[in-house]
Parts: sequence; C-alpha cells; structure tokens
Amino acid sequence: MDSEIAKKTKVSVYISTHNRLERLKRAIRSVLSQDYENIELLICDDASIDGTQEYIMSLCREDSRVRYFRNDVNKGACATRNLGIFNASGYFITGLDDDDEFMPNRLSTFVSNWDDKYSFLSCDFYDCYNNIKRRSHYKRKNKEVCYNYKDLLFDNIASNQVFTLTERMREINGFDVSVKRLQDWDTWLRLAHHFGIFKVLPEITYIMHHDHSPHEQRVSKNYPFALALNELSQRNLNLYNNDEKKFVDYLVSLENKKGKLLDSVIWSIKRKHAKYSIKYLQQFFTKNNQR
Repeated sequence: MDSEIAKKTKVSVYISTHNRLERLKRAIRSVLSQDYENIELLICDDASIDGTQEYIMSLCREDSRVRYFRNDVNKGACATRNLGIFNASGYFITGLDDDDEFMPNRLSTFVSNWDDKYSFLSCDFYDCYNNIKRRSHYKRKNKEVCYNYKDLLFDNIASNQVFTLTERMREINGFDVSVKRLQDWDTWLRLAHHFGIFKVLPEITYIMHHDHSPHEQRVSKNYPFALALNELSQRNLNLYNNDEKKFVDYLVSLENKKGKLLDSVIWSIKRKHAKYSIKYLQQFFTKNNQR
C-alpha cells in the first residue's frame, strides 16, 4: 500500500480500561480480528493493578499494532480516553469500551461509508445481557439517517461510540474531564455542533455487554441521571433556545418524579410523542400504589 494512502486510511481504536483484564481481553480480540487491517489499537490504562500492565506490555511485543499508555494514578475515564485521542497516529479514530466488543466488519463499514461532510458516523448495536440475550438497540430497519446537533439535544441517538477524523476529536479537545456522567453524549453533541451533520448507519457492528438484567441501568446510579442531564444542557447552553431549555427543565423534573400532568400533555403534543404523558402516568400510579 502506498505510504500516503496508508496514512489516510489508518484507523486508531482507543480502549480505556481499569481493572477489568478478562473483559479487556475480549475487547482486544475483537479489534485485532477486524476484517480491516490498517489499524492501531491504543490501550489506555487508568492505573490498573490487576495484571493489565504486564499483559498489554507482552501483547505489544507480539503485535506491533498495539500501543500502551498508562496513568500512574487513577484519573477517570475521560482523561484516560484522551490519552488515546492525543497519541493516536491514525487518520480516523473510534473508541471501544473495555467490556464491549466490535463485530468483525465494524471498521470496514465505517471506512467504506465515510465522507468528510459528516462530523461523524455511528452504527446500530446489539444489547447483550449476561452473554445470552441479544437485541438490536435502535431497530432502524436498514435505513441510514442523517441528523444534526439539534437531534442530540435531548437524547444520545448516536450511541456510546462514534467514528470520525482524529483531528476533529482533537479540535474539540477530546472528552471533557469535568463531566461526571453522559460523557459520550456531551462529546458527540459538541462534535456535531462544530462540524455539522452526522450519519447513523443501520448495520449492527457493536456488541454492548450488560452484566445485569435488561431492566437495570448500565451506568452507575451514584451520579443521578437528572443531575447529569441538567449539567449537560448548562455546559452547552448556547446550543439551546428558550423553548428547548424549558423542555430540558421538564425532562429533569420528570426524571426527579416531580413532573406535572399538564406539562406532560403539553410536551407530548409539542414533541409529537406520547411517551412523556405515559411516563408521568406510570409515575403517578406507582406513587399512589405505594401509599
């Protein structure tokens, strides 16, 4: 392959990890077995003490595609992801959570669909519970859809990982290390606002593993979703008009179980979706049944 072509088609994959070596091994295998060959894998270790360092250093000696970066002290997922982003040598970049895995065609799907007019690409994915139950998350029925940043104001429709140009992730300074929850959503929102429309592909190329039942939250509840959602809008306040900010305030109140029936009806009409009224009624009847 011509050196200039190789440079412009190389994909960097970063994995942030902390003390999850056995799951990390599965994630690594899924990257190194991609049907797209021009890759590098950046393992970004947030001060693991479970043998991760020794395992990855050995892997680096065996496979030149693997690079290793390590925090001496725990700095959190965002700072650790940024280790990969700012050390990547690929023209393109994407991430992988250490407990998830790529389907074999993930990177080739992204590269073959790339166009510089998109701020990023994302794909549908499987939800996998306890290594048994799989289901397509978005169920988009083979339709690729383009969106802009406005479509990310109230929901992360782009999933937890996207594919973009490395220089673009650097231009927005990567992940915001101050964000405690919804870090991926915050990053994709800034990326789409800065670089324009993004495309969501219908192909399922990612497996998101959940070591719990489908009814439990994947993310720790130590930091409330309502608080994180409010902080997301406050950090990006310039992206929301007055009506959109009011809608976020309503969503926060609904998450806090303080929503009102009239507000729920109004927003269901405005947003053309009955789910807000339904959620309010579910909360209302649950609350009354507990009395």
